Amino acid sequence: MLMSHAAEPSAYAELAIYQANVRRTFHYAVPEDLPVEVGHLVQVSFRTGLSQGIVLALSAESPVQRAKPIQAIIVPEPVVTPTQIAFARWLADHTLSPIASCLWLMLPPGIAKRSGVRYRLAEPESECPPEGTTLAAQVIALLCRRGAMTARQLDRALPNRAWREAIRPLLANGRILSEPILPEPDAEAHTVRTAHLLVAMERVPLLVQEMARSPKQAAALLSLAEQGGKCAVSDLLRDSGASLHALRQLAAKELIEIVEEERYRDPLASRHYPPQPIPTLTAEQEACWQAIRAAQDGEGGAFLLHGVTGAGKTEIYLRAIEHARAQGRQALVLVPEIALVAQTVSRFASRFQGQVAVVHSALSDGEQYDTWRRARQGEIGVVIGARSALFTPLPDIGVIVIDEEHDESYKQSPPLPPPYYHAREAALALMRLQRGVVILGSATPDVVTTFRARRGELTYLRLPNRVVISHERTTAASEAIAAPLPPVTVVDMRQELRTGNRSIFSAALRQALQETLARGEQALLFLNRRGAATFVLCRDCGYVARCPDCDIPLTFHKHGQSGQLECHYCGYQSTAPQRCPQCNSARIRYFGAGTASVAEQVESEFPGARVLRWDRDTAQVRGAHEAIWARFAAGEADVLVGTQMIVKGLDLPRVTLVGVILAETALSLPDYRAAERTFQLLTQAAGRAGRSSRGGKVILQTYQPEHYAIQAAAHHDYETFYERELAYRRLLDYPPYKRLVRLLFSAPNAAQAQRQAQEAAGVLRARILAEKLTATRLIGPTTAPFAKLDGVYYWHVLARTTDPLRLIGEPAAHWIVDVDPTNTL
Repeated sequence: MLMSHAAEPSAYAELAIYQANVRRTFHYAVPEDLPVEVGHLVQVSFRTGLSQGIVLALSAESPVQRAKPIQAIIVPEPVVTPTQIAFARWLADHTLSPIASCLWLMLPPGIAKRSGVRYRLAEPESECPPEGTTLAAQVIALLCRRGAMTARQLDRALPNRAWREAIRPLLANGRILSEPILPEPDAEAHTVRTAHLLVAMERVPLLVQEMARSPKQAAALLSLAEQGGKCAVSDLLRDSGASLHALRQLAAKELIEIVEEERYRDPLASRHYPPQPIPTLTAEQEACWQAIRAAQDGEGGAFLLHGVTGAGKTEIYLRAIEHARAQGRQALVLVPEIALVAQTVSRFASRFQGQVAVVHSALSDGEQYDTWRRARQGEIGVVIGARSALFTPLPDIGVIVIDEEHDESYKQSPPLPPPYYHAREAALALMRLQRGVVILGSATPDVVTTFRARRGELTYLRLPNRVVISHERTTAASEAIAAPLPPVTVVDMRQELRTGNRSIFSAALRQALQETLARGEQALLFLNRRGAATFVLCRDCGYVARCPDCDIPLTFHKHGQSGQLECHYCGYQSTAPQRCPQCNSARIRYFGAGTASVAEQVESEFPGARVLRWDRDTAQVRGAHEAIWARFAAGEADVLVGTQMIVKGLDLPRVTLVGVILAETALSLPDYRAAERTFQLLTQAAGRAGRSSRGGKVILQTYQPEHYAIQAAAHHDYETFYERELAYRRLLDYPPYKRLVRLLFSAPNAAQAQRQAQEAAGVLRARILAEKLTATRLIGPTTAPFAKLDGVYYWHVLARTTDPLRLIGEPAAHWIVDVDPTNTL
């Protein structure tokens, strides 16, 4: 509901404008009769149309003359808090992004609306003309038949037609009129018709007996009483078999009342999480916990909790959250993948009954809107989610946990819209504002994070030993017992080929699988590739099937007895060829393995094995991640085959074997973090085995067994990897010794993208000279490693510098600026 004005200004407001792709803010006059507050979402006139704006500050004077007035308040209550505004200012400065793009991260779906244009005929036509042959005539016919139409409606009615250009003369001569519009937010509360019992429970049996001639009324009254005297009308009709007419008759007799009640859309509302025993902390855990508790009782702080896989980091998270709740504060828990949310919720909701909510992009718009409202009102104690959960408007956050802090999923990167923030850095800034605690947990911390911790920027906490939980005691507590990390066997697949083994399974992995299945235990098989084959090749002419929009090899996906080729970047699909389209040869071959072919091979070689596959292809529908995890955790499958989502933080005590099908899938990518990413994935994969008293082992298959990342992962040796990686980065001036900035340029043709990149490089070279940035070095301009995606061409420029903000200054509107990128692909 818009609250509009018609009065003189009483103050001036600094606004962030939703559609302004600039970093500056704008000033508007506040009408005297409009009760504008900091944080309000308002409607303003901007450029030639209307736009939403958020009030950042109020003042008695304006730095600009003739400030336009704010037209209306869109949402009655402020949509962001002063702390969120300060957080957004930091985020905008740190990422070189418009502050509006940072603020709108904090709003739920359905509130943000872009302005539009509505078209109508200046004079009504007595009779609608036929559509005619010209595009202008078709627009006139549409407006005559349908009345006023928005630009979006005309786009749908005339797809891929240049109607805007066609009606320009009609706008000029006044036959068609246009007006700016701004749709109202469509996010709204959800209401449910609810029946309430108006008589005492003890009277119900007698009343039911008196309704012998009205059996449906009697059934409804009895059912309502059995459900505690309050029930949704839809549930009551279903359970009692009564009709809506029968309920109305009961309401007329004043035995019940039917009212519209607001009901939150909460995906956890129907879930039950029974309490779990609380383990006794080991001495190492206790020392870490006491350090964190002291910070919570003081001015806050930031911690790197470096613990091997299975070291008990989660129990420390739980203690810190419990302490924050005792202080009356809230907690955020971030996980890198939506796939991990279900397991994390199970652990945390069992400890914090009725206090947990989830936030991630797979929720419906209504669920996200209701969670946002509940959080603002202080009705949620603990929020769990992916990186976007960081912007949940909890009133007083006391602790933020970032589990698997090394994971690059925490970084928002192109081609997603800005700001290109890292959740880790944003969390640290937010807790500085709120004097809270940040816990960065990982078995394989980011090299830069470890460097900063050992330099004193973060408090470094270590958990060097794995523990397993013993539940043999009958008390409410359980005991943590030290356990070794699983042994890792590295298999040289080159040697397997020399012995004639061309299977995707080495002899060692095949034997280990047989033994694991014979013992009734579970195995994980990890390969970071989806599909059945990674590329399709003609063995006569060398043709490779490629995506026409991305210039990347297509992946073969098998569907029953047939299959199709798919692009994993833009979604393009085509039929798998039977003959080469280039030379007509029938010698088409499928090369490379994916998760689908691995699962098929397991079923073929081990007919009795129950196999589950967990990757993006099998987890596309809502709830699929949780369903797959729950089935495997319940022992309904023997082997789980998957991509990287199965090796990130899952705690599966029945798994005693982990097989890495190919260790070096990412090792040769043209990215400075390729070795670190490989080490992290392999160490995390190995960490899924042996998380119970059963023990476990790991088989790691590779064609590069001598690589330092693979050797360090095989020995669970973070220190050796860290020192080797630091030496490499020191030599080449990569982070942590310099910061990186990536400027990306996109265009519908390669020449335009190249020209933009070259012009930007010239601007940067001039700034290096002007600002005397002698420690700054440019790489490029050059084509991006993925030079064409979804029909768009990309060039980029990389800069190694100590001061990204001084180097970039005020970026041009078409520059895509990614500060501290986690990859350069």
